[in-house]
Amino acid sequence: MMQFGRLINEVESLRQRLFDLREVDQENMRLKGLLSFKQKSPLRLIAARVIARSPDSWSSSIIIDKGRYNGIKRGMAVINTQGLIGRVIESAENNSKIMLINDPSQGISSIVQRSHKEGLVNGCLGPNLIMRYLADDAQIEAGDIIITSELSQVYPKGLLVGRVINIGKEFSGLSRYALIKPAADLSAIEEVLVIIP
Repeated sequence: MMQFGRLINEVESLRQRLFDLREVDQENMRLKGLLSFKQKSPLRLIAARVIARSPDSWSSSIIIDKGRYNGIKRGMAVINTQGLIGRVIESAENNSKIMLINDPSQGISSIVQRSHKEGLVNGCLGPNLIMRYLADDAQIEAGDIIITSELSQVYPKGLLVGRVINIGKEFSGLSRYALIKPAADLSAIEEVLVIIP
């Protein structure tokens, strides 16, 4: 009977080790992808790990493990291999706070890649973003890719913001808006790249 109990404990121990190894393997794959992206990118990038979600704005900001010591300053843009993440809003010696693009106070000058129509992308604290100030006759449709425009003072031109999932008319009837699914999964960010201007 004691031997049976010991076997159960060993099985549980092996299950836990297998779980831990899978987690390490997934992290390895993400880090390899990040390194490959960094090496191929024309941008100067600093890789950082997400160490926390900010308690004062849980869904719209994260804390990373790099700060002023690593050359990170307030206002720098942050991406990952999927697309735009946000920008640095606070930088301490060894960590920084990043405001994610889904924060409602965040405004990103953007364009529809296909038609080059401009608009302003804002967060809505939900899973999607909204692009406003599109002319009533703007050429935009579901599936269109949205990228940062050259008018942005914070973000370099051409960063992937997301993809249009729906179009609607503003209450005034004079302009349209587009609902955008962010390219990056903002709820599952583990590593980021900070763009050094």
